[in-house]
Amino acid sequence: MSEPDVVIAPAVGVHKRINGYGATISTEDDPSPDTTTEEYAGEQSEANVRKTLDYILPLAQSIRARTVLDVGCGIGTMVRTLLDKGYDAYGTDLLGLERYWSRQDLPRDRFFIVGAGDTRLPFRSSSVDFAFTLGVIEHVGTSNGHSDRLPDYREIRRRWLLELLRVVRVGGCALIGGPNRSFPVDAAHGLDSKASVIERTLSRFAGVSIHKPWGENFLWSYGDLRGLLDGLPLQIEPVSIRGYVGFSRVPRWLRPAVEAYVDLLPRFLLGTGFNPWMMALIRKTGTLPNEVSNDPS
Repeated sequence: MSEPDVVIAPAVGVHKRINGYGATISTEDDPSPDTTTEEYAGEQSEANVRKTLDYILPLAQSIRARTVLDVGCGIGTMVRTLLDKGYDAYGTDLLGLERYWSRQDLPRDRFFIVGAGDTRLPFRSSSVDFAFTLGVIEHVGTSNGHSDRLPDYREIRRRWLLELLRVVRVGGCALIGGPNRSFPVDAAHGLDSKASVIERTLSRFAGVSIHKPWGENFLWSYGDLRGLLDGLPLQIEPVSIRGYVGFSRVPRWLRPAVEAYVDLLPRFLLGTGFNPWMMALIRKTGTLPNEVSNDPS
């Protein structure tokens, strides 16, 4: 496969290299929260190989993608797996993750460090066939990288979405995924910082986060996504999470029932509160308003 149309342009935000990896931040004292532990990194490495082969790769093949970008790539396992399969794959994530990339000797020209408070990506407009971001959207626009929403978190998330979609070519796709705010159970995170006493009590009893499926929350829903992207030349298709979620955080006795629920969920319910995850495949059908003003070239 030939090289994608990607550029590293210091004039638009790539200020330095850290551990050999290009960075859009200007200092190594970036306040981005680093919550990755050695134990978590090990768990993610094994799980993400499976997710790439069983879930991401079939999607990339179905849309005939060649150039792939993982926004929020973590320790880089998905990108590495895609590279092994012959794709032009790239990844971005926060300061601190580069030490895991370096430890695995991952290519310095494939991974980039970005800032938590800066949505810019060091790629030209329309340079990527397929971009995906999984388990990241719920952290955007928070003060602690998790559950404490900033006052303007919706606007921050809109800018972040538009920047992600800017780098996708017309006709290409982006996959946006994270626990669904409209589904009352979240096994992957703690509660929103403003959760009620009832929500906290129920969650302690159940061993997973139980929240009301209405009102404000740091999680996203299909309605939130559609609202933020309304009026843009995009087609949004809810997709199943079968083959993606491993349910490792679900109590063992409950896993068979949860797996069956996900596997058997009808297509017409995928874009509703019945789906535990908001997983949306977005096809870009036209040029976005921010492409000219934000293009590094």
